[in-house]
Amino acid sequence: MRTPKTRFQLPAENYEMLVNAVVDYAIYMLSLEGHVISWNSGAERIKGYHRDDILGEHFSCFFTEEDRAAGKPDRALSVALRDGRFLDEGWRLRKDGSRFWALTVLDTVYDKQGKLIGLAKITRDITERREAQQRLDEAREQLMQAQKLEALGQFTGGLAHDFNNLLTIIRGATDLGARQTTDPRLLRQLETIRTAVDSGASITRRLLDFARRQPLQTQLIEPSATLQNTLQLLRQSLHNDIKLTSDIAPSLPRVRVDPSLLELSLLNLTINARDAIAQTGTIHLSAYPHELKGELDDLHGQFVAIALRDDGSGIPPELCSRIFEPFFTTKQFGKGTGLGLSQAYGFARQSSGTVQVQSTPGHGTTVTLYLPVDRAGSRRAEEAGDSDAKRILLVEDDQHLAVVAGDMLEMMGFDVSIAHSANEALQLINRLPRIDLLFSDIVMPGGTNGLELANHIRERRPELPILLASGFSNAQQKDALIYPLLDKPYTYEKLADALHELL
Repeated sequence: MRTPKTRFQLPAENYEMLVNAVVDYAIYMLSLEGHVISWNSGAERIKGYHRDDILGEHFSCFFTEEDRAAGKPDRALSVALRDGRFLDEGWRLRKDGSRFWALTVLDTVYDKQGKLIGLAKITRDITERREAQQRLDEAREQLMQAQKLEALGQFTGGLAHDFNNLLTIIRGATDLGARQTTDPRLLRQLETIRTAVDSGASITRRLLDFARRQPLQTQLIEPSATLQNTLQLLRQSLHNDIKLTSDIAPSLPRVRVDPSLLELSLLNLTINARDAIAQTGTIHLSAYPHELKGELDDLHGQFVAIALRDDGSGIPPELCSRIFEPFFTTKQFGKGTGLGLSQAYGFARQSSGTVQVQSTPGHGTTVTLYLPVDRAGSRRAEEAGDSDAKRILLVEDDQHLAVVAGDMLEMMGFDVSIAHSANEALQLINRLPRIDLLFSDIVMPGGTNGLELANHIRERRPELPILLASGFSNAQQKDALIYPLLDKPYTYEKLADALHELL
């Protein structure tokens, strides 16, 4: 059996007490013309007006100047009176002029006879929620951008590796052919092929810089002195109508970077800044200490910031997220490869730093490199061997490249044994009576790579000289590679020089 409900009649004054007890919402009544006719404690807390200050005032005083100019208060009234409700999010003003982000509802109010007597206004301050959502959106955007660039890096790194193998085959075959003919016409054609290979190698180096697969020749540098010495090179890349100024802090803390790639990065950034300036303008280079606290790529610690600012045309917001992609360019056809900024990005990330771009269309662009301050201050020496090498074990998974490299080694006077995988190389070492040097590619399919092979052999035969070659490898990062390295595509002369140093 159901218990009958007890009905209570709340006195009118208690309704007012209830409304006044709500402090997280501004609840008040408006006349049909929009004037404030009631005011609760929540409204006083959120908006800053005392009841006696605001009663009778028009509610448009809560809107920003730009919203009032756009007629937003009148539109809110008309929509509420027409549809019975008006919902909105936007900036509102407190009594002291400060802004807060508000969620507002405007509802029509009727008396018992059904007559429209006013409008109920409810406002909530959601500034903190909005800022939290913005921070979350920014973090998601940074993550998506980082994932996209990482995926592009993986793709371009793999592409450059395969391309380097092809270039090494072409260059090696060309070098071999040039040593077996005296025909001047044929030699000219072979030299043309060499020039083309060198141009292709330059492109792959830039791709590897972006992909962070290019081994860095790092050393401790004094940024202040290095940047001062680089200014003249940067000025030479500009025409007379563009002025280069600088503000380089003295005695900047040392950083461990590849100085040639730092110079190349600054040159690429300068050329991009130059091309963004229509005729006359200024490019300003500044360098200063800076602490990152996770706001950029979740990096923390002390950094040296190197900023290049121009007063050129600026970059549209929709393009800012793409400027570090390889081959992306807004320049006319033939005016650039689209690899300059991607090289700078790859260099900074491989150096354990990052790059930030700030740009406003029509007001120029600032690109800032952040390079971590070196704390260890130590240098690692590369291991080297000394032996009269006669038999070389060549480990190369690319069949065509193995043939060309083997022919070059034989032309140099070596006996050559070829393996196409790490497992095959280990079997050969056990079978052959003598091996005087291991020359192995780093990137190989099938599990064990060249670096792991070298480490395994070094444990068994610590005296054996080892030379590695690669187009790219993750293992080359952060001084992990302790063996001499020959970059692909290599020439006959570079291979001979590398072997000479080892033997």
